[in-house]
Amino acid sequence: MNRIAAIALLALATSMTAGSASAQSAVLKVDVPFNFSVSDTFLPAGSYGLGFDPAHPNVLLIEDRTKSVKARAYVERGLIGRGTLHTLTFHRYGGQYFLSEIHLDSALEGVSLPETKLERQAGRTGRTEEVASIAGR
Repeated sequence: MNRIAAIALLALATSMTAGSASAQSAVLKVDVPFNFSVSDTFLPAGSYGLGFDPAHPNVLLIEDRTKSVKARAYVERGLIGRGTLHTLTFHRYGGQYFLSEIHLDSALEGVSLPETKLERQAGRTGRTEEVASIAGR
C-alpha cells in the first residue's frame, strides 16, 4: 500500500513540475496586431508567448494561446543596440512585417533574428523599410 501511495505522489509531483516548467518557458507575452513572419513561417495577428527551447537556448519558440508552437527561429543572443525593455522590433516592407529583434533583459541586450530570404526579397522590391515596435508584458 505504501508503495502505491509513493508512486502516486511521485506521479503527481512530476506532473506539477512539468506544468510549471512549461509556464516558465514563456519569457515574454505580446499581442501582435498584424500578420508577420518569423524564419519563413507566416503568423497571423494575435496573442503569443515567446520563450526558448530548454535543450537549445538559441532557438526561439513562439506559441499561441493554445500553447502550441507556431514558429521556431534560430537567434543570436547578446548586445543588439539601444531599445526598450521587453519590446519586439519588426521590419516592415509595404504590408509585410518580419520579426527582427527582441529586447529582453536590458535596453541593450536581447536577441536578433537573421534576415530571411523572403525579407531580402521584400527589401529589393524598392519598398522603404520601416520599423515597428510592440511592447510585451
